[in-house]
Amino acid sequence: MRLNNFPLRYGWRKLMRVSVLGGTGGLGFAVALRLAKAGVEVVIGSRQAEKAVKAATQILTILGDARVYGRVNHEAVEGCDVVFFTIPYEAVDEIARSVAPSLQQGCLAVSCIVSMSENGVSSAEFLASRLPSWARVVAALHTVSASALIDVDKPLNMDTFIFGDNSEDKKTVARLLSVVEGLRPVDGGPLKNSRYGEAFTRFLMGVNKRYGVGNAGIRVTGLADEAVWKRWGR
Repeated sequence: MRLNNFPLRYGWRKLMRVSVLGGTGGLGFAVALRLAKAGVEVVIGSRQAEKAVKAATQILTILGDARVYGRVNHEAVEGCDVVFFTIPYEAVDEIARSVAPSLQQGCLAVSCIVSMSENGVSSAEFLASRLPSWARVVAALHTVSASALIDVDKPLNMDTFIFGDNSEDKKTVARLLSVVEGLRPVDGGPLKNSRYGEAFTRFLMGVNKRYGVGNAGIRVTGLADEAVWKRWGR
């Protein structure tokens, strides 16, 4: 299912089922928390089911009421419209292969993966090479820190680039991420451009270290909010 047919503010979130692989880690947990708060059904995936269940329970404790569950990875992706990969680069090959048989035909994979070294191709492209040929891959959230996302009551005031080869797929991810207050999804071009997003993430990590902060992000100046959202049909 694509969100494009469901206007924002009119209940499309309740029709979505999203999996977050690596949802027990910092970024994955924060993404799952934000989506669950917005009413999206979220299934947290982990190599160990008990860890996934624990993370889901923590989110329920924070929010009080949410549709969030914990499963082992290959079960977490079953029947999901969108699957976020918030896993280490080193685990891509293993996890992608393990969940591939369970992916719903036509599901959208969102790579939030960042390699700590330059490999010539982006992590998203590498992920795509390990998934079924029909899987649609988009990359996002590279420059958004877990510490910024985890505070669900605080607007972010930052941008994230959305990379992908299909404009409708990018629109779906942009609209889904619009539930995060203060986060603007900016069109970053084709999937191969995600290598630049990854490189900038490594740069931001240095900024965080030098200034003793944990949530430095980016904001594209000279780009009006109206233009950003018009791009996605809002």
